[in-house]
Order: sequence, then structure tokens, then C-alpha cells
Amino acid sequence: MNFFHVPLAKQNAVSITTSTSSTSTSATTMTTTTATTTTTCNSCTTSYSWNQTGVVLADTSSNPLSNPRCIVVEGNDTIYVCDHQLGYVEKWITNTTSRTAATSNTADHMDYISFDNSGAMYTTQHLTNIVQRYPANSLVPTVVVGAGSSISGLNSPRATAVDDNYTLYINDQGNKRVAKLDQNGTSLVTVIDTTGIISSMSAILLKSSSSDQIYISDESGKAVFLWTFGAATPSVNLTDVDCGSNLNNPRGIRLDANGNLYVADQDNKRIVMFCANSTMGTVILSFSSQPMDLDLDSSLNLYVLLNNGKVYKHQLV
Repeated sequence: MNFFHVPLAKQNAVSITTSTSSTSTSATTMTTTTATTTTTCNSCTTSYSWNQTGVVLADTSSNPLSNPRCIVVEGNDTIYVCDHQLGYVEKWITNTTSRTAATSNTADHMDYISFDNSGAMYTTQHLTNIVQRYPANSLVPTVVVGAGSSISGLNSPRATAVDDNYTLYINDQGNKRVAKLDQNGTSLVTVIDTTGIISSMSAILLKSSSSDQIYISDESGKAVFLWTFGAATPSVNLTDVDCGSNLNNPRGIRLDANGNLYVADQDNKRIVMFCANSTMGTVILSFSSQPMDLDLDSSLNLYVLLNNGKVYKHQLV
């Protein structure tokens, strides 16, 4: 998706005070000492907010998606939603209620989709270890990696990201790595090894202001990581929210033009925002169902896909 300028977010310092006490005794006296400790928590706050109610843009309950997993708002604010169990993508055109197929039905499991600058869409199939590329407005894909291609080596791929040079990055979950494939490359190259650090890699998202860093969400953990290619460990670990809670099995992640990160905090049923350069998140939306993924349109309105198949639009106010 294209980036757009938004007002800058900021951090507010919040003081948290805790008290502890200790007691000492002797043969003749008992003394109690109380110590007070004040720590400063930098919470992320913004100069803008979203309508908390939201509008249901798409409701698949009458013709349900089978385990909806991803949402992307692309181009002219066309909405794409992927069906995990049946392995296909549907799209809604802005201001219409009709759903049309954006891919063929692969009968394989699909978690996320991504687009390159030409409008081509990339999908993953983690049962057959395939990455496919659909040219813009085409239902006929080309296999980029896996059976039907000269390139192999994936094990349960879950997500992709594409940079401006058409370099493809793949969440190769079963091999616990992020793999890279150059535009005219003939083999996969490991750029990040997540062994022992991430339980279950989910979404991946290139950091727009960097050529060698990527965000990774841990769907079976409590963090989103920012990782530099080639580094043994992540440079940033995002887990704390509002100075008192943590992310819980986060899935979808998105950036705005100023580097603010938005997280679908799945098991806490909320959307969390991390201001640019902040490691403390703040809750901006809450739900009664699990958010699986999210995206932003060209006006910074938030679109949230819930596990019940509904897509909510939350207007910037």
C-alpha cells in the first residue's frame, strides 16, 4: 500500500509509584521501614483518534469465509480479504457490497498477501510450500517458489513482503527464518534466523525508513520484533502496552508514513499503536472478537478484520 502523511504521534511520561516495606526486630524493639519507588513509563499518545464504534463494511456471515486471516487496502481503497482454510482471496470495491474473486481457489491454507509496485499480488500456501504471484487483475498465477518453479526450500511459508526493487521476503516459518529472493534470483538466501527467539512467525513488514530491517509478529508469543538483516537477535522487542499489560499472540501489523506501528493484538481483542521510536504501546480500539489483521487507507481510516468474518471501518476523527 502507499504511504501517506499523518500528524506526528508523541510520548507522554507517566509516573508509576510503588511502595515496599520491611520489618526488623531485636530483643527490645521492632522497626518497620517503608521505601517508595517512582518509575517513569513513556506511553504512546497521538494527536488523532478513531471512531470507536466503527462501521461494518463487509459481513461474510451469510456466505462465510472459512477462517479469515488477512486484509489489505490497496490502490483506490479496494479491500482484499483472504480465506485461510479454502486458500483464496476476495475483494470488495469501495462503495459496493459485492464480493469478487481475486485469486483461484487453491484449497490450501493462506495467511497473508502482499503487493508489489506493479500491483501484482503474492500469496503463500503453507501446506504445499508454495509462493505464487498474481499479475494485476489476473486470476492466473505464476509459481515463484515451490513445485512448478526452479526454486525450492520452503517449509510452511506464511507471509511475504516486497521492496521497491522487487526483492521478495518470505516468512519461512517451518525453517524458522526470513528468506530473501532477489528479482532475478535463482535461490533463497536466509537474512534472519529466528531459532530460539520467535515461537511462531506470523506477519512480516518491511520498515519503510530502512533498507535492511523488518518487523515480525509472534503469533504464539507476546511481542513484535524489529530485526536487522544478518543480526543474531532483534534490535527492538515490542511487548508492553499502556504501562501495565502485554501483547498476547499478535498477528497483523501495519505502518503509517511517520513510522507509527499498528498491531492486531489477537487474544487481547484490541488494536495497539506503537509510536515511532517508542517501545510502549497504547490501545486505540477494542473488540468483542479477535482481530486477525488490519490496514489503513489513504485517509488514515482503520480497517479491521475480525475472526468472525466481519470487516470494520473506523473513521479517523
